[in-house]
Amino acid sequence: MLKAFNNWKVVLLSIIGATTFWFFNALNKDYDARISYPIEFQFDRDSVVIMQPLPTTLSIDVSSGGWNLLRKTFWFNVTPIQIVLENPTEIGFYTRNSLMPIVSDQLDELKINYLATDTIYINIERKRQKKVALFIDSLGIDLAENHRITSPISLAPDSVILVGPQSFYDTLGTSHQVWIESRGISSNFNREIDVKLKGGRLTSSIPDQVRIQFQVDKFERRSIQIPIEKENFPEDSSVVLSTDFVQIFYTIQQSKEEDYSTRDFAITADLHMLDRADSTVLAILVYQPEEAMDIDVIPENIKVIHVRK
Repeated sequence: MLKAFNNWKVVLLSIIGATTFWFFNALNKDYDARISYPIEFQFDRDSVVIMQPLPTTLSIDVSSGGWNLLRKTFWFNVTPIQIVLENPTEIGFYTRNSLMPIVSDQLDELKINYLATDTIYINIERKRQKKVALFIDSLGIDLAENHRITSPISLAPDSVILVGPQSFYDTLGTSHQVWIESRGISSNFNREIDVKLKGGRLTSSIPDQVRIQFQVDKFERRSIQIPIEKENFPEDSSVVLSTDFVQIFYTIQQSKEEDYSTRDFAITADLHMLDRADSTVLAILVYQPEEAMDIDVIPENIKVIHVRK
């Protein structure tokens, strides 16, 4: 048993030795190979916006000894090719011809046969910023049924600085709309809302949130029957109205709701304003409670009747 183990040990050591000798002997030869080599761009990144990810490698056909190729293909021990962009916003691409001198100069240990990469593209824009006022379209706020905003809408701060690439800056006006995504708001609103931008990750807002506050209350629809006060009608009742009352429909804020009486409203009908085309007069609302809104008078046009004596 021990003898068999020793035999296998000798065989294994022989295989390892032969493989090692072959490997080192192979590395001493010259080879042609295509390698993917890392590249790195050097420029001031604080003043620009990278619109699309920059290329990270070049495909290069090279000739060299095995040791050099092995060393150049282990990326954890490789210095990337440095490409200096003096005016990054002015350069749109590098061609094979413009890259070749840079690659040859920095990979002088390898013979560069040719670049398999034909062109690398660069999309970098100047970073710009602009201060804009914030606003909210109150009609775009989704309130619960029969609810309304009952106070001015407060934004704090009321302006922000928008930062982004030149193409984004060119689309900016003097103001920017903030959207409230909450649905069915039925109570006073006091929240911080993100300032959302169409430019996505390439744009930002300073600050990126604003506090929005406004008050909300429920409104109820009510009605009351009011007598009509007649003006310039004959005292002998030879001319009368088809009805002595109108129905007034109004909307009232729930927190201010109270019971109104006929003394809180006044409706008049003036015979001097008779429309002879249809023998009607207009029911005119003279006064109403200050809190009552969206008032409708039914009927609005009242028929005038001539009574025969």
